Order: sequence, then C-alpha cells, then structure tokens
Amino acid sequence: MLRFPGRFPLALGTLIVSAVVAASGAEGMLAVRAHATGGPEVLRVERIAIPQAAAGQVRIKVAAAGVNPVDWKIREKGFGRVISSEAPWIPGFDVAGTVDSVGEGVSGWRAGDAVVASLQNAPQGGYAEYAIAPAEDVVRAPAGWSLEAAAGLPTVGTTVWRYLVQAGGIRKGERLLVQGGAGGVGSVAVQVAKAHGARVIATASARNADYLRSIGADEVIDYQAARFEDRVSGVDIVFDTVGGETLARSLAVVRPGGRLVTVAGRPDSAACEAARVLCIGGPRPEPLGPALREIVALAEAGKLALNIDRVFPLEEAAQAQELNRAGRTRGKIVLRTSR
Repeated sequence: MLRFPGRFPLALGTLIVSAVVAASGAEGMLAVRAHATGGPEVLRVERIAIPQAAAGQVRIKVAAAGVNPVDWKIREKGFGRVISSEAPWIPGFDVAGTVDSVGEGVSGWRAGDAVVASLQNAPQGGYAEYAIAPAEDVVRAPAGWSLEAAAGLPTVGTTVWRYLVQAGGIRKGERLLVQGGAGGVGSVAVQVAKAHGARVIATASARNADYLRSIGADEVIDYQAARFEDRVSGVDIVFDTVGGETLARSLAVVRPGGRLVTVAGRPDSAACEAARVLCIGGPRPEPLGPALREIVALAEAGKLALNIDRVFPLEEAAQAQELNRAGRTRGKIVLRTSR
C-alpha cells in the first residue's frame, strides 16, 4: 500500500477539523465543497442541508466515494465545469451506498438497497454523506463486493466499457497495449480486454509488474527501463490513459488499420490519417447506466477485481486528491463517508 508523501500545512488540517467540530451539533449532512478553483486548500468540509430527490432521481446514503483525476482537474481549472460560476461545488462522480429515498416516477428501488451510481449527470458530486443520482445511472452493487470497493467502479468501469468495448470494438485474439496499466482505468482495461479474449500488454513501473500479471496482463513493459516502441509493434489497439508524449508516440506501434483509443487527450488527426490508424478520443455521449451494468456483471462473474490502494476519511479529501494527482496509485483511492 502506498503511503502519502508528506503532510499538508497545519493551516489546512486546522481548517478541516475546525469546520467539522463547529458543525457537529447541527442538522444536515457533512460534505466537501470547493468554493473556488485552486489548490487543495479550496476544499472545505461543511455541514449543509440534505438534498431532496426530484422526479427521476434517487437519493443515496453514501458509504464511500471514488476519487478520480477529473475531481482535482475540476478543482484546479474547472475542467468540464466552470466551478467559479457554480460554486460551491461538491466533487466526486462515483458513489456506493444504500438507497435512502426516490423521487416521483422512480420504481424498482427500496430503501436499504445496496447500489453504485455515476454522478456525471447529477446536480452535485459524491464527497458527502448523501448524494442525488439520476435513476438511470444507479445500478445494484456487485454481490460479494464491499461498498468501499464498489465505490471505485463507476468512472473507471464506464470509461473502459464505452471507449474500449463500444467505441474501440476490442475482439477475441487481438493484441492490445494498455498505456498506464496499473492505474484505475488501466487496470480495469486489462481485465475487460482479457474477458473479451484479447492478448494484453501493459506499461507500468517495475513495482507493478506482478500486480498486472495477477489481473491478466500477458506482458508488462517497465516504461522506466525501456521505450515501449523498442518492445512492441504492430498491435491491433493501443488504449492510452497517459496522454501527452506517450499518446503521440503510441501511434507508431499500431498496425495499419488498427485503433488508437485515448481517454487522456486528443490524437493528432493528420498523423492518424497518415498512419492509416483509426483514432478515438474526446467525450463519449453514450448513457452511463448500461455501461455500468455491464461492468457490474463482469465483477459478479469474477472477471473483474479492483484494487483499493488507500481509503481516506471524508475529512481528508484534499489529501486523497493530491495522492491521486501524484499519479502513482495502484488501482483506486476512495473516501469513506459513512459514520
């Protein structure tokens, strides 16, 4: 298990603790909110009103919330959302917990049902004791999984399903290179590809090689010791989670007629055309619920596991985001929100 490198300045810790103590006797719920864009210091733990489920929505009593790179990107620069005009904003797109109440027109759920949900289409995020989710993006939690583990599934799972399976069309017998195989999205991509009968090569640091082999990677390339171009060529698909220079260099190892799929940037369209490679990037508009159900089905079938690298209490959301930002996580980081 990774250890967080260093501590935040005392002022930040004092801010968080003071907010919790001051609110401890009030009604409502605890939530982490960003009041402006910026560093981890803009996150505050506050007690606010519990939201109500509107028509077509489900209110979830959150047990755990997943932490993803998009969370701190939004916090820093309003990535995908303009926080400065929407503040205060509750981060977090992944939650697991139990159904608390449902809005008008919602059926099939009872109070106490264990669920996972994507909040990408929700009014606020999941770093809180309660969250509101569109009913179509709520799925029964995988049997046999803890809610903390299940909380890590929605974003990484739906990303892999929509990009690698739906858009990328991964097929049995194909050779796939996963760039950044040990991270949350990368590790799920390795397993989903193996479930589809692909041969999987993954890049990672040497310390993650055994982990990747244990979840199905056929070959692991230590990116710190060798250039992947010198170790692999002519693959059917590259699935990139790194972006930048790694994304640009990945085009050279895809066979003509193959696919380059990225969740970390946009490929150079002219270079893709010249290489005769189909490049897939940018947002995928498909609904999230169907993809999440497919991922949960793989988890229940024993074809998908999720390593939880570290669990933080809700009050340490800033530390959790900064550890995720460091980019050395094996699997997922989650926040424990239940008390």
